[in-house]
Amino acid sequence: MAKNKRRSGAGVAGLAFGVALGVLFGTYVLAPNLPGGPNEEGNNAVRELATAKSDAAIADAQAGAADSYIEATANETVTDALKDRPVLIFHTADAAQEDVDAIAAMRGKAGAKDAGIIKLEEKFFSKDGADTLKSVAAHTLPAGAKLSTTQLDPGTHAGEALGAALLLNKDDGKPLAETDERALLLGALRDSEYISYKDGTVLPAQVVILVTGDSDGVGDANFAAVHQATFAKALDKSANGVVVAGRVKTAAETGVVGILRKDAQSGVSTVDSVDRAFGRIATILSAREQLENKQGDYGTASDVDAVSPGKSKL
Repeated sequence: MAKNKRRSGAGVAGLAFGVALGVLFGTYVLAPNLPGGPNEEGNNAVRELATAKSDAAIADAQAGAADSYIEATANETVTDALKDRPVLIFHTADAAQEDVDAIAAMRGKAGAKDAGIIKLEEKFFSKDGADTLKSVAAHTLPAGAKLSTTQLDPGTHAGEALGAALLLNKDDGKPLAETDERALLLGALRDSEYISYKDGTVLPAQVVILVTGDSDGVGDANFAAVHQATFAKALDKSANGVVVAGRVKTAAETGVVGILRKDAQSGVSTVDSVDRAFGRIATILSAREQLENKQGDYGTASDVDAVSPGKSKL
């Protein structure tokens, strides 16, 4: 079966590269007929544009070829990496569904127990929803759980509440909350349109993966980025491990991944290329590392430890 997948991936990659070469050839053939043909300076500009377009097309094809190959070998790379470990996936409203689906599929390939998928609606990390979110968290907190009195932001309080309700005890592996307490908090958040999930799918977990989008956290988006970071750090207080995975713009200084990477004490692992095959593999291997009490930052940004756990830095 694996050989068939590799053959299919290679075929797709070859087709993509062929298209790129077609762009190069077609553009040069047409160039003399484009505006400025009789003029040497105009022709030079056309050639430069053609070269730039063909270089971009070839680069995209090469990246696609690499992704196809890596994806074809993913099974071997992640097999049993999270064997029998319950893993819960959160994802933000702006996360690409294809990224969420890919991480969920790879969670299965890694042998993890499916502890559910919870969507954090746009309201969850909005200024307008902040006060009510904190109120819901405070009034549905599981018995014995406490909210921080020094960090009062909605991300922290929501992370502490959901951590207390959805995670397993680090020491004995037993649920931190009773089933009815977990249902009360989840139900209240869903009724208030902060989250969505399928009934009967959410179970206590050891590890949490938060899949986010591609926001650089600039301007109005900074509020959400900051509180996604505090949410992840709060979850990590109760979890055996937390990984935040987004697309490359999240690694900007003001993006959620960038914010977490600046905090040496967060304990949360990050991945900045979740839309690429290597980034998805890195997400799963980062979760395994978290279970080994290790933290790392992975992807293609300049501030990573490596492309993926066990891989050399670019």
